[in-house]
Amino acid sequence: MKWHIRRVIKKGKGSVSYEEEIHFGDTLTIGRAADQAIFINDLRAALEHATVTVLGNGRYRVEALVASGIRLDGKLEQNATATSGSQIEVGNSRITLIEPPKDFEAAVEVALIDKTEVAAREESEALPMTLAEAGIGKRRAAWIGLISMLIVGLAIPIVAHFVPTLRIATAGIPMVGMNAWDTGHLHDAHHTMAGDCQACHGSPFSVVEDAKCVVCHAATPAHADPAEFPLPDIAQARCAHCHRDHNGNEGLVRNDQVLCSDCHRNLTERIPNQTLLANVEDFGNAHPQFSVLLPAWAEDGSFAPVRTSMDKTPLIETSGLKFPHATHLRERGVTSPEGTVNMVCADCHVAEPGGALIAPIDFEQHCQSCHRLDFDLRVPDRQVPHADVAAVQYMLDEFYAKVALEGGYDDVSAPVIVRQRRRPGQPPPTPEERREALAWAQQKATQTTDTLFSGRACGVCHSVSKDPAAVRGGWQVAPVRVAGQWYEKSRFTHNAHVTMDCEACHIASQSQSSADLLIPEITNCRQCHAGEHDKELLPSTCIACHGFHQSEHLLR
Repeated sequence: MKWHIRRVIKKGKGSVSYEEEIHFGDTLTIGRAADQAIFINDLRAALEHATVTVLGNGRYRVEALVASGIRLDGKLEQNATATSGSQIEVGNSRITLIEPPKDFEAAVEVALIDKTEVAAREESEALPMTLAEAGIGKRRAAWIGLISMLIVGLAIPIVAHFVPTLRIATAGIPMVGMNAWDTGHLHDAHHTMAGDCQACHGSPFSVVEDAKCVVCHAATPAHADPAEFPLPDIAQARCAHCHRDHNGNEGLVRNDQVLCSDCHRNLTERIPNQTLLANVEDFGNAHPQFSVLLPAWAEDGSFAPVRTSMDKTPLIETSGLKFPHATHLRERGVTSPEGTVNMVCADCHVAEPGGALIAPIDFEQHCQSCHRLDFDLRVPDRQVPHADVAAVQYMLDEFYAKVALEGGYDDVSAPVIVRQRRRPGQPPPTPEERREALAWAQQKATQTTDTLFSGRACGVCHSVSKDPAAVRGGWQVAPVRVAGQWYEKSRFTHNAHVTMDCEACHIASQSQSSADLLIPEITNCRQCHAGEHDKELLPSTCIACHGFHQSEHLLR
């Protein structure tokens, strides 16, 4: 196959000259590489950009070798059939398929595209970049928007107010007709004032002043004591800053995170050296470690728990009680008078009504079935009272005095008058025998008391001591004081976590001592809870755990 290639060379003053080449082969290659039949000196052309193949009868196959395609007769093509007269554009060159001269099977003419032609085409194909280029001026758009707003937001609502048919027709269309002036639904607590705007707003288009709120809420406690919280953000804040009506039942009381973080995220910078609180902004990533109320006692012996950060380790609970959780929760169970018992947390720890806190442990209900307070094998059903040293001593004195005077008590250490069974008709004991029996009874009661407190009963669970100077008794049991509420500044409800296993928060099965603090740290809660805007965990705001610091005695 013999190709005729004619190059058009433009010179100054509009003169033109030609250069002719001959190419042999069925396919004519086009590109920027040196081995291409038609060399294109333009970076916009690929090294091997396209090919032209003769099909016969004056037809050609034009095929692009690049993903962007090739422009054929003004259109981008990947693979197309062309005829004589068709034009191929690559970079700055135009290749025209022409009728071949004598002795040639195919011919093309190669010429540079005029720069003015390129600029005109780019301008015609360019997309508008501004409103003016798109035929929409700013002023025209502004007037159209203004007129549209006046029609939709003013004219139609006014007409709908006086024309019932239009009012009914636009009732279900949001932001059309009278709906455009609808401020939103009032909270249910304010529904009685729905028809009286002046009850809260006073004059039309005015904000709600605090004086209007106090008319009904005069007995509402002040939200913050100005002496304890001398902050202008609180003292000068309007009621409506937080309580915004016309938002249905969800808007009147705020519970979003910003309600608290507005002040607390930079508290130490705003009031330096005036607060012990740390900066708080987001529970997931900007919240200090929890602080708990550790049991402690004042110098006068009163219970005075100390608020302590859980960052301070180790934390020891001095409750005055000996109780190893691991012993009671072991898999093989615990031995009781009724046999082996497999205990679980719920056997002793039950949420109080409402589910916020755990109800106190009661000895008679939770402990006595295993830890019996019986004191004499001869009376297995009789037990001493719990938690009262004086009552234990009194009960034992009375019991053994009665036994001694009645007789028939089988004890080799007892005098005869105590061991001897009385029969009806026998003479009563003599005064000397009564004194001997009561002396033994007092000694026996003291001995039994010492045994109970020193070892097998009280000392198992309690710290027990004895006053050496006491003539008789003198036993003292350390008081048991457990913090009823560990988190003083927050609220927590077990009812919201009933689906969780106790061990997920309290690792009791591994605790060998009652001194172990089994209260979870913040990392435990962060396994499920995060800040308000978290997308993976449970979004939790400040109000979920904390209440606003209301005054207990000041009114608004």
